[in-house]
Amino acid sequence: MKIYALRKYLIYFVLLLACLSAHAQYHSYQLLSRADSAVVPFATILFESRKKGFYADEQGRFSIASKQEVDVIKIRSVGFQDTVLILKKTTMLGEMKVYLKPKASLLAEVKVFSDNKSYTSMKPIKKLGIMIQPGGVGAQCGLLLTDHRLFFRQVQKVQFYIGHFGNKHFPFRIRIYSIKQGKPDQEITQESIIVHAKHRGWNEFDLSQYHYFVPEEGCLVAMEWLNFENHFDDENKGTSREKYEAQVLGLADYGTGYLSFQKTEFSSWDFNGDFIPHHLPKSTRNMFLNPMIRLTVK
Repeated sequence: MKIYALRKYLIYFVLLLACLSAHAQYHSYQLLSRADSAVVPFATILFESRKKGFYADEQGRFSIASKQEVDVIKIRSVGFQDTVLILKKTTMLGEMKVYLKPKASLLAEVKVFSDNKSYTSMKPIKKLGIMIQPGGVGAQCGLLLTDHRLFFRQVQKVQFYIGHFGNKHFPFRIRIYSIKQGKPDQEITQESIIVHAKHRGWNEFDLSQYHYFVPEEGCLVAMEWLNFENHFDDENKGTSREKYEAQVLGLADYGTGYLSFQKTEFSSWDFNGDFIPHHLPKSTRNMFLNPMIRLTVK
């Protein structure tokens, strides 16, 4: 009987260990700059093989719960080199600090022109509606600005129109790209510019300290939505991220054609002019998916 009881308890113990090992284990990380140990906020954490991702939080922290013995993530942030991290479940204890290497970017040479009088890009002709955050980690939506009066001048301010739905208090990232053959090309913003809207309607943000210049052919100014869900659980497949309440970006008719591009970390830039003509009557084609974004130069 004693041998039988001991065998029974051993079986229970083995089953308990198997049950515990089957569940995902939580591991925490914090992202810091290798240059000065400063926090790197809102970096994207990507499982490229699974086409999934999420964000670190404002303190550069994130956690992962995974049943994988070995997993691979890519960490990406504006101004830093991409970092590939191999996660081994058996060696991850406590919070691990990850140091990202700053990226030395060489932008193409641009002509520089300045004027004492500032100039702001076009006003929308008519407000049309609202745009809720596009799906996917790293979601961006930008407006194509090709007015020659912007060329070669220093970026002073950008303005975004925040709609009356969603959560205006959540931060977002400002990103600016050069244009090549009518499409977004090289990123001009070399710092992670994270801002908060102060109110509904037009919000203005000063970028003069960064000394960015609009190149020939113009630029694309974009909003990147930032998701506060800094936790990934492969058992739940990240479905909690769908609860994120984004800012709402206003839409307007600019009267000059298709001006909007969108992308995520796992997609290239999509131009609204590529698909809108197939879905809308000719009278309304120019009145859709153009975000309310403005740029002031000097």
